[in-house]
Amino acid sequence: MTLIMAARLSTEERVAIVRMYYESKSTTQVQRDFRKSFASQPPRRETVLDLVRKFEATGSVADRARSGRPRTANTEESRANLRTTLQRSPQKSSRRLSGEVGVSHMAVWRMLQELNYRPFRPRLIHALHDGDADRRVEFCEFFLDMVDEDESLLDRVYWSDEASFKLNGHINRHNCVYWAEENPHVTIDREVNLLGVNVWCAISSQGIIGPHFFDGTVNSQSYLALLKETLLPEIRRRNDDEDVYFQQDGAPPHYAQAVRDWLDENFPGRWIGRRGPIEWPARSPDLTPPDFFLWGVVKDIVYANKPRTVEDLKDEMPWVEYHWSYVRKYAAQCLRDCKNAWTSAVPRRNCFEQPNIMNKKLEYLRYKMK
Repeated sequence: MTLIMAARLSTEERVAIVRMYYESKSTTQVQRDFRKSFASQPPRRETVLDLVRKFEATGSVADRARSGRPRTANTEESRANLRTTLQRSPQKSSRRLSGEVGVSHMAVWRMLQELNYRPFRPRLIHALHDGDADRRVEFCEFFLDMVDEDESLLDRVYWSDEASFKLNGHINRHNCVYWAEENPHVTIDREVNLLGVNVWCAISSQGIIGPHFFDGTVNSQSYLALLKETLLPEIRRRNDDEDVYFQQDGAPPHYAQAVRDWLDENFPGRWIGRRGPIEWPARSPDLTPPDFFLWGVVKDIVYANKPRTVEDLKDEMPWVEYHWSYVRKYAAQCLRDCKNAWTSAVPRRNCFEQPNIMNKKLEYLRYKMK
């Protein structure tokens, strides 16, 4: 006799199990009798006892009604409610739509596909000037040649940047969507001159230096003090600074003569920046890991706490002690992704024509860390 594996006990089988147990008071005997009566795999000992306890407690062997949303959520009424909600507020996230329509998150996605709605994400574009394209390509080609000659170079570069933490938060392009059947080409207005705090850090495969908070506007004096008192001592603590490269963008405080003289003295031939030994192309935030990895992760952490004042931003940031060490763990992995992105740019002109090459890899890393 072939035994059939039952996926779920029927009501008849459950009643029979309880009756068999009361007759024999033995789970082993129940299993034997069940096998003979139904020619299928008998229930486990725990299942038999659970059914008996359920019968004694409720007088029934049926399962209790399940709580939560019904399984048949994708109905004509639900789709109509979803369409009406989107026509009224097309910028709601799929999770908010789930709560308002009263169906599961996955059901919302299925209905959106059936309704031919797609999420269009706003695109943040950095304007380029005439000649910027050529300088970006020149830097990419020159730096990739350096990497080809010395594969360990990227492990010895500290990429630096400043970021402004404003009280109104920032645009999170992952959660900012506009649902429509065709691309509406949405634009986003941003306020300027809001209160906030400026933060600096540098990242390499050795980890992160910072964060360093500036009091007020960053100028050449405060930036030079940062290089002398924070950057160089920390690099010397971690590395043999004779082999380390330092990168900065072309912001006015970085271009000051005193700053460039100091960099020439302490990083001779080994700093990347405006008018440096290795020229940094202007308006190129898409070429460094802080912009497309580090600041996005840190800002997501900071604004999750909904700071209300500048003092909240500066003095009440629990992420400085806890979350920053969490981000630091991923520094080496971030730089490895950067290295793969740069060295896989074939043809190398894609560093300009397709600046997303590094962006996509680092955005994926951000997603995996959440």
